[in-house]
Amino acid sequence: MFFNQLSVLIRKDLKLEFRQRVLTASLLLFVVSACFTVYQISFAGKARINPLVWNAIFWLVLLFSSFQVASRGFQREMDREYWYWFFQVRPEVLVLGKLIYHFMMLFFTALVVWGFLGLFFGSPVQDNAMFLTVIFLASLGISSALTLVSAVAARARRNSSLLPVLGFPLLIPTLMLVVRLSVTSLDALGWDMAWKNIATLCSLDLIMVSLSFILFPYLWRT
Repeated sequence: MFFNQLSVLIRKDLKLEFRQRVLTASLLLFVVSACFTVYQISFAGKARINPLVWNAIFWLVLLFSSFQVASRGFQREMDREYWYWFFQVRPEVLVLGKLIYHFMMLFFTALVVWGFLGLFFGSPVQDNAMFLTVIFLASLGISSALTLVSAVAARARRNSSLLPVLGFPLLIPTLMLVVRLSVTSLDALGWDMAWKNIATLCSLDLIMVSLSFILFPYLWRT
């Protein structure tokens, strides 16, 4: 029953997104415009971009994209369809379904950002497997934190204004770790130099997922 409801919720969000394509189109527009703006600022690509600058641009674009992904997370469930979902699904299933959906969208966005930055400036990443692992763990951590914050903001009817205010402080530890790990992948320093930070990031992701899973039912029933 749990997994059946979970799969139904994920398919519902994906079908709505593929049908409307508002979020996907706005994300692609933001990513392309941000990358192209940086490209023009660098004298139409003639100026060489330092790998550290490339890394900073990547995570900045992904950070602002993550707020856009989570901004409409519980807009329907906390408004017009609240009582329907209240009696149909358990709150743990609902928040886990939203978390997986946000993770999928954010991971897709990260790959798009990587592709467009690589198209405009080339990719300075030396260890692609490590960088992909960092993107995976970062997407999981960011989506888990913003899923809970999105529910709080939607419950307060201030979704667009509260989300960055409440979400950014929660993302600071994750961002610090992923920046360090991505620098390691840029320089190809090897997994021996990264495993401690990877373990810390996995622990942080587990904490954020657990908090979302534990705290959301109390928020849902208030």
